[in-house]
Amino acid sequence: MIYIDESDRGITETVKAFLKTELSDDELQHFKQAFEKGANVQFRPMMHLKIIQASKKYQGKTLAELRRLENEAGNEDAFIAVDQNFIDKGAVWYVAGFADEDDVECGLAAEEGVLIRALVRTEYLAIAHTCWTDGNLTMDTELENLEEDIVPLRHDSEQSEPLGADDEGDESWSTDEIAVVAAPGKYEETTDKKIRKDMSPMPDKAVRLKPVIAQREHLISDWTSPEDAEGDQTRDGITFPAGSIRIAAKYRPSFPREQYKWPEGSL
Repeated sequence: MIYIDESDRGITETVKAFLKTELSDDELQHFKQAFEKGANVQFRPMMHLKIIQASKKYQGKTLAELRRLENEAGNEDAFIAVDQNFIDKGAVWYVAGFADEDDVECGLAAEEGVLIRALVRTEYLAIAHTCWTDGNLTMDTELENLEEDIVPLRHDSEQSEPLGADDEGDESWSTDEIAVVAAPGKYEETTDKKIRKDMSPMPDKAVRLKPVIAQREHLISDWTSPEDAEGDQTRDGITFPAGSIRIAAKYRPSFPREQYKWPEGSL
């Protein structure tokens, strides 16, 4: 038994992205491709974007004014604003909300009412949103790493360098990892220290899918650290047998990808 585990996918959030500037067809496609690359949309989308051309009411507004308009409409979730920064830097604005007492106490904002926002490279957008909403990494921690004096955020803070690694390389989508559960007989293991020494922390044993199994499932068979999956269940209620393990795996670049479907109503 081998199971492509989607249990960590959860409910993927859809975030609005307002176009505050006119994008050509090529620029819009570039924006969408950059987001798709970073959001892992082919297998486990980290988030979805609903791209909307800003209405007349929203055109020419500052980020703070857009935030107020959204709040007045009952939409208090974070949103994305696409302006000239995308054309110039490949980056967009992530707009959270207005700072409250907690934001001031933790050092994110200088005072209450300051707009919490960050300029983020489009490829990094999904990772940033996931980290900031899950609490794995805070926005102020990332902003402090920039060589700019903008934290705590102020009304007049100006961020020029976007967050996110400047990755100009042609990184293959196949580097995206998925979780796979394999029952005994479907994987092999080793205690060879030469194989384990580069893993952190170094496990007692390393495992990989048997090459014939990996080939059948269009996966790459690499040595990795295992997690115990015995007794865990699939969404359909199937219980994994004794000795089952969960490992990180990658699809082969030749594996056909499904066309990503953007949310209804998105450009």
